[in-house]
Amino acid sequence: MKIDLHGLTYKQAVLKVENELIMNQIYKENIVEIITGKSLLMQNTIIREVLDKYEFKYHIPTSNTGVLIVDETSF
Repeated sequence: MKIDLHGLTYKQAVLKVENELIMNQIYKENIVEIITGKSLLMQNTIIREVLDKYEFKYHIPTSNTGVLIVDETSF
């Protein structure tokens, strides 16, 4: 599953990621790729307000730092 945050405000992005990850937990999907682009502020906002808050496991691949990967072990 991919969640693209381009063009969204920070508030919209947080709500979208939160909703999608919760739905993903219910339907037991695989890895989720959150596309933040190169904005460190957007990444940090998503990490702080969603991923850390709900204790999702994630990593940022060195090959593409504009993406957050939420590990399937979180679901």
